[in-house]
Amino acid sequence: MHELLLFGQVPAAQHPQVLKILAGIAAMQPQTLVERHLILKPNKSPATTVQVGAKQGIQSSQKTPVHGDLFYVQLVGVIETNHGTNATAAVNLSGEDGHMEMFQNNEEENGAGIAQNDKHETSATTIVSEEAESRTSRHDQVLKAQSWSFEFRDLPEVPGRRPVTSRLMNSTNILVGDPVAFVEAFGPYTFTSEYILQGHRLIHNNIILYLHRVLLPPSSVTPRPLETLPPLSTLTSFDLSGGYILQASIRVADGTKPETMNIGINELKAFKETMKGVVEMGVGDRLALDTRVRP
Repeated sequence: MHELLLFGQVPAAQHPQVLKILAGIAAMQPQTLVERHLILKPNKSPATTVQVGAKQGIQSSQKTPVHGDLFYVQLVGVIETNHGTNATAAVNLSGEDGHMEMFQNNEEENGAGIAQNDKHETSATTIVSEEAESRTSRHDQVLKAQSWSFEFRDLPEVPGRRPVTSRLMNSTNILVGDPVAFVEAFGPYTFTSEYILQGHRLIHNNIILYLHRVLLPPSSVTPRPLETLPPLSTLTSFDLSGGYILQASIRVADGTKPETMNIGINELKAFKETMKGVVEMGVGDRLALDTRVRP
């Protein structure tokens, strides 16, 4: 499958205005989008023995690797994609909303005992203990509870051939189980880092529009993904100015058919013309979109 893209930068101050304009163009309400992206690095395969000569039994003592370029891949977990829903609450596993909800539940369950026994300190300790156990149990289910997909993006084509960014891509849904354990065993791959994609998504004809920003979670020394996701308000924006990225993409099932590719390219060119004077859309930086593993 091929992916055709155009990109544009949106300053933080213009974000509400641009979002309203996109909603008018797409004739739909923006969908809240909060995604968790886990970046995994492939492990290099061992070198294989190269055979020379007329007989298969004759082998050279030199070993050369047979693999080509290695690429980073991503596990994408959907945290929230609802209309008008507070997406922060979905990630606020340790914030005030979750704390108050569990505290009230525990207070209702233990209120009678507190009133009868009049042991306020002991009851308060019990409430905190039960709350911590409940929260830990929820954290253990974070990875398995989310909807995950295995994403691959190839190196984009050399600029100049087309007026848009073009690259091969593949997306495979992971239905059940621990996605990280599955990918590490399948690849094998090694987890390296993660980030949060926060913004909105709209659909305009065949174009998928993303108006989003990249948020970075607190650094962690553990070699595994974070089980506790902090509230979005506490995360650091990758763009220190707080700006957003407008991404317009079209997925083409068969990129070998020029007529199909031209339809997608023409739709993106028309959208670029529509956004003229609002957001300057253009081809993405090929090196910035390079997913190859560097030695």
